[in-house]
Amino acid sequence: MLTYYLELAWRRCRQNLWMVALLVLTMAIGIASCMTALTIFGALSGQPLPGISAHLYVATMDARAAVDKDGDAYSPASLLNLRDAKALVDAHKAAGQVALTKSLARVATLDGTHAASQVLGLMAYGPVLSVLGVPLRYGRPWTPAEQAARAPVVVIGSQLAEKLFGTADAVGKSVAMGKRDFRVIGVTASWKPRTAFLNLAMQSGSALGQPMQYFIPVGAALDGGVEPFTSGRCEGGPVITFQSVNVARCRWMEAWFALPSAAAVTRFDRYLTAYAQAQHAAGRFVYPPQARLYGTRAWMALHHVVPNDVRLNVILAGGFLLLCMVNVAGLLAARFLKRQGDVAIRRALGASKRQVFAQHLIEAGMLGLAGGLLALPLTLLGLWIVRMQPVGYAPAAQFGVGVFLVLLVLSLVVGLLVGMLPAWRVCRQPPALQIKVA
Repeated sequence: MLTYYLELAWRRCRQNLWMVALLVLTMAIGIASCMTALTIFGALSGQPLPGISAHLYVATMDARAAVDKDGDAYSPASLLNLRDAKALVDAHKAAGQVALTKSLARVATLDGTHAASQVLGLMAYGPVLSVLGVPLRYGRPWTPAEQAARAPVVVIGSQLAEKLFGTADAVGKSVAMGKRDFRVIGVTASWKPRTAFLNLAMQSGSALGQPMQYFIPVGAALDGGVEPFTSGRCEGGPVITFQSVNVARCRWMEAWFALPSAAAVTRFDRYLTAYAQAQHAAGRFVYPPQARLYGTRAWMALHHVVPNDVRLNVILAGGFLLLCMVNVAGLLAARFLKRQGDVAIRRALGASKRQVFAQHLIEAGMLGLAGGLLALPLTLLGLWIVRMQPVGYAPAAQFGVGVFLVLLVLSLVVGLLVGMLPAWRVCRQPPALQIKVA
């Protein structure tokens, strides 16, 4: 029966090509605009580290150690000084914990023949690779003993290893960073978050995640002259020198914790509050600390990682698609009601309302799929236009297999939805009103 209905719908469509073209084009334009907006929104609003970041939480507190003019204007802040960050990590109150900050450094071979100028990495205190789910291809992460001894070791990305040494396996080799040499103990696979979520207090520009080319213990990094990307927040005014930090006076590290259950979140929140209150009581934190945990998605929402114009575009595209659907429903109703005589004869010959409804609904679904196929090049055009715009999220406008599947499903759903009311109207007409006795 389905094959017959499809064949019948095909014959009906061939009878009035101009009407069919108008229907398909209207649906295609609405679907393409919606898919363009949804593709960008989906790329920015998902979990930055699928399967991992859903259980990551960042610690925030008012850790200012001096009274300033903005003392009453505190907003949740994740930047801590090295002492507090290390204390939270060393307490081992979570399933995984790490303190980190972004770093920008020149990495070169010892003879200077190959160098990567200003690559981005992470300075970390704690098992950063396991907490963030960074995959190792070769070697190992640093050990707690190496971290405590401030051993000059580093884990680099495979792309950086190939650029410097011509091979992905650079374990055992040494690189020059800052003012000293560091021994490569591990090589990671290519790794970057889908969207930015680390150091959002210092984030500017693109909302997309950036690939990290090296991971280095913070103590060894500071000893070797490898500095944070920014100085963070400093008491008594900012540090003027670019990429330098006063360890005692500045807050420049974030502490992230893996908390796999609601109970774990509750327990750690109590510990965090008690720690912050103790520092306030001891006089280290001048203001009430207002300690609080934020999940990854909540932290991203607080810092508006997904720009407001992206959300607005989704709403506008959805409204435009709805308008297109209303117009298509009207055109389909006019198209179907022209066949009332044929429908009445089918009903008189024994066809049920359900069969008539299914016939017209299948035709609407076929028109929807045709609109989806036409929407494919229009969606590609829309994404290309977005990539040409001077916005930080432009690289997120990428078409993939998942987008194509969503487009086809959306087009079928749109076709079925807009066809339901016209199909229902035509099948409920009494046959006797349409049949004339010759």
